[in-house]
Amino acid sequence: MKTSVIEKAKKIIDNRRFDAENEALKNKVKAFEDKTFKELYQDYTTKMIESCREGEALSSKVQNIKKRYQKRLKEIGIASIDPDYYCKKCNDSGYVEGKYCSCLIKEINNILKKESGFDRLEEFDKTDFSIFENADEMKKLYEKMKAWCHSKFDKNLIFIAGNTGVGKTHLIKCMANELINLNHVVLLTSSFAMHQDFVKSYSTRDLDEKSSLLDRYLNSEVLFIDDLGTELRQPNITINYLYQVINERKMNRLPTIITSNLDLYELKDYYDERISSRIIDKASSICIFVKGKDLRLVK
Repeated sequence: MKTSVIEKAKKIIDNRRFDAENEALKNKVKAFEDKTFKELYQDYTTKMIESCREGEALSSKVQNIKKRYQKRLKEIGIASIDPDYYCKKCNDSGYVEGKYCSCLIKEINNILKKESGFDRLEEFDKTDFSIFENADEMKKLYEKMKAWCHSKFDKNLIFIAGNTGVGKTHLIKCMANELINLNHVVLLTSSFAMHQDFVKSYSTRDLDEKSSLLDRYLNSEVLFIDDLGTELRQPNITINYLYQVINERKMNRLPTIITSNLDLYELKDYYDERISSRIIDKASSICIFVKGKDLRLVK
């Protein structure tokens, strides 16, 4: 995962927290202009400190004072002096029990979608199977892939092959959307865009940049590669880097989903046996061939 993506997402969360706390501070300053509220709040604070010193839970007296000052807030037209955080789980910190909160994961995914060019995703439940000539088969395939999204990813590489326009990209957009809704961090990229990063990584002498360009493909929780085989293949770059991505992700049990117009035989010829063998490994891979006509031509 690129550090810059995480930092951008954290900044969005931090800005939300700042806005919420700044608004609460403004409300508090305004509320303290009211003498009755100020006295009630100061009394509440004093009793709270006393209660903590004595090691007791909040007494009914303290609770009563709090209710009175909250009532006074309403009377003077102020909703609350407490921050109204966007995310109630983490109070806009981005973390819950040391782990990424779902709100931070959502922002990371939003940034990754924008950077990948796949802004608009699809939904399994809104797929119109009547457009497929093999509707029953496609429905079963979609159900199988949706079930995989909810699984433990024992099969951590899925290769979806088929002719142009049979619905492969639509399917992985549904899968990406489902995984995002399940709070997974997803990177959806085209083979062409990924290959451009391979070339940049190969060409640069800056070790940090070289590492950063590959990091997103090696370490994203779930990686989708669309249209493998459509990039301008450069054997000393494409094959070596692609093998590194597929192999390391397999070893680290990170899910990778690939679509391609190439079948398994063409895949071996276009790349090499190292790559094809990693993709068709029966122990950890699912290989699917989608049949049908070009839906774009049918439409």
